[in-house]
This record gives sequence, C-alpha cells and structure tokens, in this order.
Amino acid sequence: MEYSILIVDDEEAILKLLPLFLAMNKKHTFTVYTAINGAVGVEVYTKRVSEGKKPDLVLMDLRMPVMDGVEATIRIMVNDPEANIYLFTAYAKTEVEREAHDAGAKGTINKSANWTKTVEEIVNVLES
Repeated sequence: MEYSILIVDDEEAILKLLPLFLAMNKKHTFTVYTAINGAVGVEVYTKRVSEGKKPDLVLMDLRMPVMDGVEATIRIMVNDPEANIYLFTAYAKTEVEREAHDAGAKGTINKSANWTKTVEEIVNVLES
C-alpha cells in the first residue's frame, strides 16, 4: 500500500531520519512531506489538499517555534475536520497534549529512540 505522511517537527534530525526508517518498511511505500514548524505545516497541508493529494497522516510535534502543534492542529481541523492528525511528541500525558486532542488530534505516537517501533506504530495507525 502507498501512503503519504506530513511530518511537522522543528527537529531536523526527525525530518531526516524518520523518512529513512519509513523507507525500510517492505510492506508499504511512503511519500513524506516535511515542515519545520506548525505554520509551515499548515501551509504544506493546505497545498497538498488543494492539489488533490491530502496526506493520509499528519505527525504533529507539540512544541515548536513560530506556531506550536496545538495551534497548527486547530487551523488544519478548521479547514479539514477529517484530517488524520496524530501527535508525535515526547510530551505525552501533559496539558498541551490534552489541548491538541481537544483540537482534533486523533491520538499520540510517542517519540522514541527505537525507530523500528516508531515505524510500526505509524503503520498500525495507517492500517487501522
């Protein structure tokens, strides 16, 4: 199966490494778009939708400069209530995570040093 993912994260290492680990998955093919903060994430999401290429999944970091993940989630959900946004954060079980879920995020994938496990969680979300 082929999936498209938008990764919104201010850590450049995440934006570079996660696509590499996704590419190792033999069961699926991934087209990955990236954004360095929430404002860029909203722009990229809006552009993909306008081109008829809505991402299957948005992985949204919570704490970023310019625009955080809560505000970016709100802005995407206003324009597309069906957006499939999952938080991608080390700040699970926090007030800011609850705010993002209240804004429309569907779930949380915890950032982990175990990239194989992270890819498995992403695939599970996409397959469900």
